[in-house]
Amino acid sequence: MRTRLATFLVAVLTLLATAPVGATHTPAVDRPAIPDAAVTRGQVDIQLVVSGLSSPVGVVNAGDGTNRLFVIQQNGTVRVVVNNRLQSGVFLDVRNVAGGFTTGGERGLLGLAFHPNFESNRKLFAYFTNGAGTLVIAEFTANSAKTAVPVSSYDPLITIPHSRTNHNGGQLLFGPDGYLYVFTGDGGGGGDPDENGQDSTALLGKVLRIAPNLSGGFTNPSNPFGGSIWDIGLRNPWRASFDRATGSLWIADVGQGTYEEINREPAGSGGRNYGWDCREGLHPFADPSPGISCTGKTFTNPIAEYTHAGGNCSVTGGFVYRGTIQEDFIGTYVLGDYCSGRIWSIAANGSTLVLHRDTSALITSFGEAENGEMYMTDHGGRLYRVIAPPFSDIKSSGFYNEILWLYYEGITGGCGGGKFCPESSVTREQMASFLARALHLPVTSKDFFSDDNSSPHEGDINRVAAAGITGGCATNRYCPKSNVTRAQMASFLVRAFHLPPTSTDFFNDDEGNVHENTINALAKSGITGGCATRQYCPNSNVTRGQMSAFLKRALD
Repeated sequence: MRTRLATFLVAVLTLLATAPVGATHTPAVDRPAIPDAAVTRGQVDIQLVVSGLSSPVGVVNAGDGTNRLFVIQQNGTVRVVVNNRLQSGVFLDVRNVAGGFTTGGERGLLGLAFHPNFESNRKLFAYFTNGAGTLVIAEFTANSAKTAVPVSSYDPLITIPHSRTNHNGGQLLFGPDGYLYVFTGDGGGGGDPDENGQDSTALLGKVLRIAPNLSGGFTNPSNPFGGSIWDIGLRNPWRASFDRATGSLWIADVGQGTYEEINREPAGSGGRNYGWDCREGLHPFADPSPGISCTGKTFTNPIAEYTHAGGNCSVTGGFVYRGTIQEDFIGTYVLGDYCSGRIWSIAANGSTLVLHRDTSALITSFGEAENGEMYMTDHGGRLYRVIAPPFSDIKSSGFYNEILWLYYEGITGGCGGGKFCPESSVTREQMASFLARALHLPVTSKDFFSDDNSSPHEGDINRVAAAGITGGCATNRYCPKSNVTRAQMASFLVRAFHLPPTSTDFFNDDEGNVHENTINALAKSGITGGCATRQYCPNSNVTRGQMSAFLKRALD
């Protein structure tokens, strides 16, 4: 693991030299890669990140190490979110590009993709409708600081005439093969009146795959249908993604009036006909347009579909979660519906839709952060994080990530009843168990205190005493039911991790406190920044949520 954990292991090995004969100790080690998990029904939820956006329709990352989230607004602008805060100004504004810009209904700025080498070449690509409603896929170049994109760098790659206002598609993705994938709608109108979906030469109703040359042009790799065409037979693909682990391509395609479909394409296996407008979902389309022949064609079935019952109307495709913070979530594909606000999941290698909840959100997209965490945009102006909490009461906790770490490390199973009780104060006996499990302290047969005999944490209390982390609250007493203050927390952690002393005085409100030296040592190590400017709040009780953060920082 990282530096402080290595230091911790040395400290624990030193403690073992004085451990009772026969005691054993298992040091913390890096865990193997985490396999796909399975969320339970109702587990997937959303957590508000920011509001105040203007009709957001997408969220992406730049892959440049800055951990920024870029929110695509239908009005033609891109906003930036850093550390859960919406930044002032805009990153990109396409409203004044040559050829004009149209928004409203299903038109506007619909997609954004950063080149895989954006950090060095500053190239990105946008998908929008121009003044005539034409679909435009354009190349842009960010400024040298990569903080904004001059409109003067606009360079159109593809323009596709599109006279109707609906079914514009809008997704842009760079695939695992390094090519740019473009997802177009069928051109609009009911029942694909122009028969673009089944026309293997038309660019509408397709997945396109191109190789931008980064000089305002592109070439066509060897595509299954020739030219730029990778897949055919789509109505209005609204959000697609590649699974980071498997390379599979997930495509959610909006249905006509009855069925919404979800497609999963194995990595590198294009050349598929997804059936529109011969089929809607798994079903023959009731009224295909005159002149189309659906006989003798091979269609690829969707892996899942759902109906418009209960207020559903338009599928919004998502991502397979491949982050590392939420282990229960790994290997789960998440999708939603724009009208009903419902959220479902599908196992990455499965086909069963699992309904998790109804929301009030107008779900327009899902997206990934650089670390694989999943986000969701609400057309009403909000950005959410998509979560799968193992406890029912931590959704709104500011220590959500730290609580998950504590749980997956096996340091806590919660407070009972599927809850963690993040706002409850930590008692001294609970503190003992947190530390004994986190440090893998050896068992001892020695009984140090007389007031913990009925405590279920007695064994852990004796373990931390044997390790020299505590001497109790008085002679032969531990005071197991007393709450741990922030001052006491500092001493527990400084002793547990053998943090070095410092002469720097970090806070103004701990003068004369018997724990002042350990408070400063804790601050020097970076484990705490206090409770406010120059304040530590030494006499405040530590909550279970705060305890999670203290321990994670100590072990990071």
